[in-house]
Amino acid sequence: MSTENTPTQDEVEPTTESNEEYPSSELLLSIIQSEYDIEVGRKRDLETRAGILIALLGAVVVFYLTEINFSSFKTANSKVEVLCFILISLIYLFPVVMLLLSFNKFINVLKTKSYQRIGLDGFDIETAKRNQNELSFDLMESYTAVVKSNAISNDEKVDDFKEGIDKLTIAIIGIVVTYLLKELLKLIL
Repeated sequence: MSTENTPTQDEVEPTTESNEEYPSSELLLSIIQSEYDIEVGRKRDLETRAGILIALLGAVVVFYLTEINFSSFKTANSKVEVLCFILISLIYLFPVVMLLLSFNKFINVLKTKSYQRIGLDGFDIETAKRNQNELSFDLMESYTAVVKSNAISNDEKVDDFKEGIDKLTIAIIGIVVTYLLKELLKLIL
């Protein structure tokens, strides 16, 4: 074998062009893919919890409405008694209103919001011929935009979920107060 026709090191073209242009792109891509999976998991968890709490709300509403007894209000003889019964009725209705507001917030969590995906555009032969590091870098940028958008949607769902929990808590406190008030009225009347 003759060394005359063997090209020198400077004459040999590298087989992977600009392979070191983005040396960390694969690592960054795997990190952002993990973040994407986390956002998908957040969405799923929020929607599951909201569904469970909607079922709980339904049970609480049915229980509460069966426990409200307005029969003693029929015996009001004076304007003061009627005024007291109206006030008590409003107190009884307050938890129902809070339960309905809570229900609305949990429904908002379940509503479909704009949730982004990478999609299949660009998955073709030309893309397959590209340098792996450059392709990883481009995918990382795409995933980053998607994760940021999905995080915003999930944050809105978290806010609705928290508001729903707050309203549910107030409703349950209201139910306890109305129950105590009901028992107190039994003793008085």
